[in-house]
Amino acid sequence: MWKGIFGDSYMGQWKNSKAHGHGVHQWKNGDRYEGSWHECLKCGKGTDLFANGDLYSGEYSNGKPEGQGVYKWKNGSIYTGEFKNGMKHGKGEWRKVANNPKSNRFEGEYQFDKKNGTGTFTWESGNIYLGSYVNDERHGYGEMYWTDGSIYKGHWRKGIQHGQGVMTFPDGRIKDGFFENNVFKGNTQLLNEDAEKGTRRQ
Repeated sequence: MWKGIFGDSYMGQWKNSKAHGHGVHQWKNGDRYEGSWHECLKCGKGTDLFANGDLYSGEYSNGKPEGQGVYKWKNGSIYTGEFKNGMKHGKGEWRKVANNPKSNRFEGEYQFDKKNGTGTFTWESGNIYLGSYVNDERHGYGEMYWTDGSIYKGHWRKGIQHGQGVMTFPDGRIKDGFFENNVFKGNTQLLNEDAEKGTRRQ
């Protein structure tokens, strides 16, 4: 067993005076890693248990999470999927509450720790968004489905309806045209019980 002058300790396999193979490293601040090492760097499979209560278990490369892994936060949230250079990167699933299948959840693409690409976000309320994300925000084309039956299919900008889109309501109203900062600019179509169309200004 090796003990450092700053309170760290290591117990495991060595090669050329470096941690190499399987081993456990305990840091003075309470962080702990158990798993595979390559020349003093986490590499292969292992588990990090952090002093703040967070946990990561999965694959490593050059000392950082890379490949498939699971990150659990102390607050109960969980991410399962791909990592690169220590960040969520690739395809994965995030849940606000790990053991609650109805909690807020996202499944889709990540880049550099943020939702980027396409994905599906489901709220605990049952509302669902399917579409494009940029830097954690709905951006580009996407479809939003509300539990009251309302549906929006169209473009988004920084999390709000912006651009060409179609909004339909349970009562038959349809807004088909341009949206600007969540506000519809155009005429609303009305469908009566006889399926006859009319229009009115919003």
